[in-house]
Amino acid sequence: MKSQCLYYALDMWEESGGYIIFRKSVHWCIPHVLHMDAETGTITHYTPPDNLKYPWYSMFGYKGYIKTHDTEDCQRMNPFCMFVGTLILLALGCNWYFLRLVTRRNHRFHQRRHDPTHASDRRNPL
Repeated sequence: MKSQCLYYALDMWEESGGYIIFRKSVHWCIPHVLHMDAETGTITHYTPPDNLKYPWYSMFGYKGYIKTHDTEDCQRMNPFCMFVGTLILLALGCNWYFLRLVTRRNHRFHQRRHDPTHASDRRNPL
């Protein structure tokens, strides 16, 4: 499955609540996004299996896995990288929202089409 850290963290935040955590990525200068469960305090995040050859490609998704801990050193980020990272996260967050919206609408549409009690499936007796 192709994904990326922001999409994973937003999915988890929407599904189970908790917290979003930002830290400097070990692959490049923008933030890496993690999720922390509110009840257990468990930190999870989506990460690539190896170093990324071209880190900026990670914005379009990569085949990775979910880690249940974070052992990376939390380094300081310079303000320019924070600014650029914020713009990238904003754009990707908007993309996540619209993909989620379209996916849910399609899912609901297909559910309604197969539901015999739905009003659109009833024939008008007139």
